Amino acid sequence: MNDNYKIYCLSYNNPVRKLSMKNRFEKLKVNYIFYDGVNFTDPRIHNESYKQCWSCMYGHLDMIKLFYDDPNTNYGIFCEDDILIHKDFCELMPKIIQDFTYLNLDVLLLGYLLGFKIDKQNQNFILKNNNLNNDKYNYLNFPNDIWGTQMYMLSKENAGKILEKYDHNSNYALKTLVDKSMTPFSADWTLTKDGNRALLYPCIAVENGDFNISHYGGCVGQYNFHKICHEINYDPNIFI
Repeated sequence: MNDNYKIYCLSYNNPVRKLSMKNRFEKLKVNYIFYDGVNFTDPRIHNESYKQCWSCMYGHLDMIKLFYDDPNTNYGIFCEDDILIHKDFCELMPKIIQDFTYLNLDVLLLGYLLGFKIDKQNQNFILKNNNLNNDKYNYLNFPNDIWGTQMYMLSKENAGKILEKYDHNSNYALKTLVDKSMTPFSADWTLTKDGNRALLYPCIAVENGDFNISHYGGCVGQYNFHKICHEINYDPNIFI
């Protein structure tokens, strides 16, 4: 196990998913911590309309706080409990961390929602640096309409900035209810977008494909989008 980074997994009220992730982490032999999430009755959640979104956001912020307060961990990797992970995750991470540091990144998306293959002609995804000696993966800039907090990595410094900006004491969430020009208090509108950012392509984490339309509030469009993203990025020979 590598002590340089730790995985923090958000698993709210779903023992089946949690057990599946536990088995996956144990098979990979990674350092991990489960966080049970934020109940809708949590006093930080003031708005009934956004309780699910705010619960998720505070869940991520709480995990980031755990990482930030850990003096023995330099990089935090945050994920949700419905993903599959690259079978060579541990072998890949030392080089990814080296590249992360070289590029002076604040946030790197390791898993995300992408419904198409990225080709070199796509101007929305420009190489961060083409001098890196990495023949397996590219580090790409990405537009604001790339969504998902399936798995992402933060530097310690950026974790502190995120907590200062978005945690409960900042009143950021309450301010968004009044000032509609502010970025919504939502994980993939904020945590994956601030700072010097990149996505790793191809991804090394992908949704597990266990989709239920009720999870998306009955929205067929969302259901189909997540299904396509899984089909485009999943390879049974790579992900466990």
